[in-house]
Amino acid sequence: MTAQASGTTVSPPSAEFMRSRTSLLTTAFAVASQMPMNPHERDRARVQESVVQACLELGLLDQAAQFADQMQGWRQGIVLALLGQRYAVLGQIDKAREYAARALLVDVGESTWGKDFVATEVARIYVKLGDEGKAYATVAPDLQVERGRIEAERTAKLPESQLDAQADQFDKAIATMNFDLVRGGIDGYLAWIDRVVDDAPRRERALKALSAAIPGLPWDLQVRCNVQLADVLFTHGYKELASLQLDRAGELFRATVFLPEDTAPLGVVVVKARIRMGDTAAARAELRRLRAEFEPRAETIENFLRAASWRSLAEGYQLLGDTNDVGRCYAAALDAGAINPNARPRAEDLSATCVSMAVSGFRPPPELLLRIENIRAGLADPW
Repeated sequence: MTAQASGTTVSPPSAEFMRSRTSLLTTAFAVASQMPMNPHERDRARVQESVVQACLELGLLDQAAQFADQMQGWRQGIVLALLGQRYAVLGQIDKAREYAARALLVDVGESTWGKDFVATEVARIYVKLGDEGKAYATVAPDLQVERGRIEAERTAKLPESQLDAQADQFDKAIATMNFDLVRGGIDGYLAWIDRVVDDAPRRERALKALSAAIPGLPWDLQVRCNVQLADVLFTHGYKELASLQLDRAGELFRATVFLPEDTAPLGVVVVKARIRMGDTAAARAELRRLRAEFEPRAETIENFLRAASWRSLAEGYQLLGDTNDVGRCYAAALDAGAINPNARPRAEDLSATCVSMAVSGFRPPPELLLRIENIRAGLADPW
């Protein structure tokens, strides 16, 4: 099944397509779970989490829950909390509260920061349920960064009379020059402008604050935040403003020299936004340029870092509907991810490629399915 470019009608996925998608995710999780707990507990959990995140993104909550039950450690707490958030959005209050309680009961071991991450995601469940008292009671008062994330979550439900005071809090966070607090303030303003975008004075306040704060971030985050802002503006019909923000992201990307392994994945972030906004001609030209720059440099990149670029290029082509290029890039991703002599990086890449195929909507042909199975069968010592 080919993904459709912006502006076209997309038919509901067929049963066969959904079977392909769920099968890819099942393979991705099984591959992640093949990694031995000792000494790869952290890597295993991280890759497992990425599969569950994909299930949540696709609305496959039952599959996400099945996978979450097989995890351990603080990342299990995270995905249980994320499930609770989805149920809260769906209005399934009892289920949301059940997952909030389950997440807090997960044994996070000695990871204090892992416990804080879980508590923050649980607090976001309570914000979505309208129980702000319980949300703030879940996160310790001295955790300013985590409380900032809760504040951003509140924006959607905050009474209109309190919005300006909330923006004042974002300004204070940005003024600290502390990276985590600044990032929280920027995320807060991105949520805030989504709420107030049709209020011209407030929209201008948010745009001014963001244009001043974003340049203080690392270059890659500057690109991503400008893309995120462009998406918000475009969604609300402010196409000219959105185009200006996206052009800014593109200019930042082109003016900065990134590591070879990071260039294509970040460039595709901009490409995908252009596709969402309907500029498929510019997106296709940029995607071809990124690929032409990457291919001759691929051999200079560490083998365990190469497949990510091929995956990102495949995702871009999939959005454009360029089926042949999608297949070639995913085949190259599978090959690049199978080079390393150690099984752990091969497993990580194989899982990531299966996730990418599932999320993008690519149905691998028989020859790629066979390649996936062959790589999986070869996962063994040394890890």
